[in-house]
Amino acid sequence: MLWIFLGILLASIILGLPIAFGLGVAAVVMAVLSDIPLSILVEQSIRGVNSFPLLAIPFFILVGEVMSAGGIARRLMDLAGALVGFIRGGLGQVAITGSMFFGGISGSAVADTAATGSMMIPSMKQQGYSAPHATAINTVSSVIGIIIPPSIPLILYGIVTETSISRLFIAGIVPGLMIGFALMVTTFIMSSLEHSGKTRRFRWDLLWQTFRSASLALILPIIVIGGIITGMFTATEAAVAALLYSLFISVVIYREIHPRELWGMCIRTARLTGMVLLLLAFATVIAWFLTINMVPQTLVTQVQALTQDPFTLLLIVSALLLVVGLVMDLTPAMVIMAPMLTPIVEAVGIDPVYFGVLMAFILGVGLLTPPVGTCLYVGCGVGRVTMEALVRAMLPYYVALLVVLFLLIMFPGVVTWLPNLTQVSGS
Repeated sequence: MLWIFLGILLASIILGLPIAFGLGVAAVVMAVLSDIPLSILVEQSIRGVNSFPLLAIPFFILVGEVMSAGGIARRLMDLAGALVGFIRGGLGQVAITGSMFFGGISGSAVADTAATGSMMIPSMKQQGYSAPHATAINTVSSVIGIIIPPSIPLILYGIVTETSISRLFIAGIVPGLMIGFALMVTTFIMSSLEHSGKTRRFRWDLLWQTFRSASLALILPIIVIGGIITGMFTATEAAVAALLYSLFISVVIYREIHPRELWGMCIRTARLTGMVLLLLAFATVIAWFLTINMVPQTLVTQVQALTQDPFTLLLIVSALLLVVGLVMDLTPAMVIMAPMLTPIVEAVGIDPVYFGVLMAFILGVGLLTPPVGTCLYVGCGVGRVTMEALVRAMLPYYVALLVVLFLLIMFPGVVTWLPNLTQVSGS
């Protein structure tokens, strides 16, 4: 069954068929070969999407839409400029810091690439950045958005592996900050070598001014993270609270969104959510087929025979996920691979919360690598550069991301200490 599934999936990728439809075809073929009634496929697909935590996905997507159109993202970028604009690399440092602010609320790498890129790339070109370099900084910093909570990939991982989404969110904070710091250091070095990225003088009055302007926007991450840590609400309830708050300040306080614009935002959110739900429905059917055919158990046994050393296993799995990220988008890769790989790493004592953050990060790197990297294509469109030029400009940043990945594998406590300290539980 595993080989049948992989064969049909590979054929779907080669033919350019959407992954969700490829999973559906594989499910039907496996049902026919197993002489299983097709009605069971419907039952399992409904079970896959009948999950309360899934509600967090459309709400966080809509929060990102409101932030982009309602002036929240712009105010956060202005604050980032006042905070780090004096560091060598100028607007490049601002773009990375802004991605940490924006990604920490929208939860989407693609949204981060489009929103911050459209604001920052034109200004960076005026400051002497080449178009590929400016686009590379904005594109690569988007990976922060899928690690710093809220994170849509971590929500999916929590659902398909039955892991606490709240703990996953808290676990993503420190790795997200590590990624941001590594990218800032790389930008500092590259800007020094290229003599690009003018700096601005640090001004306390400007910092205070932008902080006051963005103060209401800064409450958003406090609502999401603070509410989860204090146990006021779950990750799903945090998404609802964040949406209500962002709508209030965008429509009532900032007055940059007219109520009639909300319909278009809801339509775009529904389209993205529908894609995710269709994918998750068929992936649940595939996972059920593989489970009843003892595929995960067999894989665990075979891997344990190969190695029981957690470090070695993580290196093998990381290399596998990097390859998967080259040919498959993050969302389908997460819902397909997580149920198969999590039992394997748990069998050698690896915390599933830690592995979820690690897996999201590695597959996030896949968003930045050709030929399938979604953020690369968005970056090329926003920055108006060729794929070849953008990939060359991103090479130093690939190295920085791999260094962070190695550190996370070497020191897993970096990921787990904060959720263990806060003792967050639940979904």
